[in-house]
Amino acid sequence: MKHKRCAAAVMALAVAASSLSLSALADDDSVYVLMNIPYSQFYSAGSAKIGDVDAVSSATNKTGNYGKAGGAYHSGTTSFDDGETVTAVSIDNGSKLKGVTWAVKAESIDAVKALGGTEITESSQITTATAAHGNVSVSYLGGYQVLTESPEYSYYVLDEAPDNYLVLDGTEFKAGSVDASSESIEVTASYGTNWGDIQLNAGEAELACDKIINAVVLTADDGTAVGLYHLDQIWAFNQMAWNVDFTNGLDGKKLKNIRYYCSVKDTDNEDGTAPVYVNYVYDYAVDLDISKVYTGDVTAKFKNETELDITGLPEDAGEVTVKVYYTTGGRNAEYTYITPLTVDPEDDDIDPVFVSLKDGALAIEKGTVTNKAGTSVSYGEPVDGTEYVVEFSCDNYIFRKITVTYSEAENVYDPVNPEPENSSGTDSTPEADSSSEAGTSSAAESSSAAESSSAVESSKADASSSSKPSSEGSSSNPNTGKAAAAAAAVIVLGATLTVVRKKK
Repeated sequence: MKHKRCAAAVMALAVAASSLSLSALADDDSVYVLMNIPYSQFYSAGSAKIGDVDAVSSATNKTGNYGKAGGAYHSGTTSFDDGETVTAVSIDNGSKLKGVTWAVKAESIDAVKALGGTEITESSQITTATAAHGNVSVSYLGGYQVLTESPEYSYYVLDEAPDNYLVLDGTEFKAGSVDASSESIEVTASYGTNWGDIQLNAGEAELACDKIINAVVLTADDGTAVGLYHLDQIWAFNQMAWNVDFTNGLDGKKLKNIRYYCSVKDTDNEDGTAPVYVNYVYDYAVDLDISKVYTGDVTAKFKNETELDITGLPEDAGEVTVKVYYTTGGRNAEYTYITPLTVDPEDDDIDPVFVSLKDGALAIEKGTVTNKAGTSVSYGEPVDGTEYVVEFSCDNYIFRKITVTYSEAENVYDPVNPEPENSSGTDSTPEADSSSEAGTSSAAESSSAAESSSAVESSKADASSSSKPSSEGSSSNPNTGKAAAAAAAVIVLGATLTVVRKKK
């Protein structure tokens, strides 16, 4: 097994410690196991609450990624191996993250077996897989790692007592031993990103950086403690996020502590051999004010196919950016945007772009992006009768999603500050007419490229205030004159684009 101690002195100490532990176990028949514990039961043992895990669907695609989700267990299998090719199947079979794998002390092995889980042994083996960007990532797991794809309450008997564990009392889990390391760190927050209403960056939590993350608990100054779950809320030691509708209680409060439950990370998931199990608990003291959800009435309406007006934003709102789209399909929905898209050079994904508002208005432009793989996606063309979702990102508020329906029949374009008939502006409008579409396209490309190095995270904010359309006008409307086309071009060219680098 990996990571075995080689020095004779260290081995002697290990054997002595093991003998003492086994002797202690023999005295009272207590046993220590690694166990699959449902999220709600794990977190409630530490007096923390957790949001509605079943309300989240995005995590189902990557449950087979042991590097990111190895601290949890999931339902279903994630791979099919025909002897020659391994295929990732978690998307098809609805594989779902269910809870935390953590050490447990029980009064006897019979008490553990009574919960109905499956025993995992040193000889247990599984293959997990995750599909992304046309490639399949495969892990060959053995021993206690097999718990990641086993039912709840499945267990693996440990040879000795770990430093940290819960206590099984009948059918309930209670707080047990916690040997935590503590220090203070700086943590920053972003709002309305692609990962959630609130996103934390805890880059200074360096003790957890090379570990499997089994669980995370966030605690506010009023004692509110919230547990997070994998992939949708925890995807790296330094990055975590949540939506306030699913995981509430922290917005508008001061975050005081982040607790990490971790275990040793395997550096090679291809040999089917697990390293010696070791777990850790880290407490990081922080001092971070979390923004409050804005409860005012924010509404949107299409003025025409080139402009979306948004009203009701508070005057003291920081930089507000939006993305606008509609979805088709169910659990794994397809997104169609009227706000711009860009190609992320790191992974060749086509990602949404957040657009700044100008005087409360969003300028809509048409365009198409094509990645290196040859996939082309168009944006900026509102579809008649379609309900669109508007997502926000803001520096100091959490805004809920709103909806607005685009209707061609209600479009009546009202030009802004039209030029007098005899003004010099009249002579220049033919040029504006002929170059409007080309100018729009080139503005999108140049602005997207210029801003690609300063990414703002996409929003995933959940909620649902809705607004009805009372928009006007299309640039193809007979009532739309040359001055209107010029105004539309000015609006388009004045839009500021911010490239999104993080995504789901």
